[in-house]
Amino acid sequence: MNVHAGPPRALTRLTLRLVPLTPVHIGDGTEMRLDEYRLEGGALCRFDQAKAMRAMTPAQRSAFQRALDAGRLGEAAETLRRAGAGAILERIPISGRARNELQRAFADPALRSGQVRPFVRSGGRPCIPGSSIKGALRTALASAALPRDREPPGGWRHEAALSAAFGLDANRTETDPLRFLHVSDAFLPDGATLIDRVEVMDRKNPEAGKMQMHYERTRALTDGGEAPDFTVTIGIDGRAGEEGCVPRSDARFDPRLLLWRCRAFHVGLFNAEMKRFFQGTTMDQIQRKLLAHRDPVGRLPLGNTAWDPRFLLLRLGRFGHFESKSLEGVRRGHFPQAKNPADRIRPPNAWGLTRTITRDADSNPIPFGWVIGWVVREERP
Repeated sequence: MNVHAGPPRALTRLTLRLVPLTPVHIGDGTEMRLDEYRLEGGALCRFDQAKAMRAMTPAQRSAFQRALDAGRLGEAAETLRRAGAGAILERIPISGRARNELQRAFADPALRSGQVRPFVRSGGRPCIPGSSIKGALRTALASAALPRDREPPGGWRHEAALSAAFGLDANRTETDPLRFLHVSDAFLPDGATLIDRVEVMDRKNPEAGKMQMHYERTRALTDGGEAPDFTVTIGIDGRAGEEGCVPRSDARFDPRLLLWRCRAFHVGLFNAEMKRFFQGTTMDQIQRKLLAHRDPVGRLPLGNTAWDPRFLLLRLGRFGHFESKSLEGVRRGHFPQAKNPADRIRPPNAWGLTRTITRDADSNPIPFGWVIGWVVREERP
């Protein structure tokens, strides 16, 4: 949410054209169950349950009621799915891996839940909320502004670190410099998402995927084909860089500084994750696609000595892991499953052992959430 900050002063607008480098999932907290969708060809078809029940033949209605009365929920769901063929609301492409797993769930619902978590929508269309992008920018800005020479005894806690970085007063929203930053939502184009199987990969055994789940995620450059792009507008009020509006000098920013801090934070995180979890084919593949992604006039992200100032790298959505949501040097992961109680809160900047992934056509693990793009337009007052 953007807090009202009074009349804008010298508002600069940046138009970003972004593309998922790796798949992105941003959910709305809901899930589709086995009695809410059916599989047809290469698509998951979500249907209107009430309309499907009204369209049942007398025989189907009787079979449905008998199955419910007898507690045969899988049989009842199958009857409802058959009736749902005439009440389709939406068809979402599905990967072969996910389709195979969900077909097994239809056959044995007691063994597999068959739940599918959809992408967040607005007006029925998948979208990237501006709040998700603003959160990534906020973390990068705070990480750069943190007064590391004033670390309190016992170390930083995340909220205290944010307050120290931005000079926040918990009781005064007008102390937040991010009130001068506005980010639009972005609608994804048709066909931009698909249902896929998601795994938790252990660093010690990257071939073994545990806790298989199913999520709607964006297509991405790592899929090997066309990837969707989307446009986001960022508005930066000139007061974000003024002493009278943002007391802490390190917390002030302008368009150039915003992009630089965001890029520096996420490039460092990207390189560390690649080296720790994905060395080899995956790292080589993803790095090649990142470095080859040209802007509309043909510029490459990395020159001889530096990143292009118009290029951007972000980590968005779920499965970005706590490293991308917390400040560099401050992040302390919580691992309640650790056998030794002393290891359940990790030291600052320690990494865990797992990543949440999907897999490409060659079964290489692919992480979630990396988005790349360019500033394609800048409008200054």
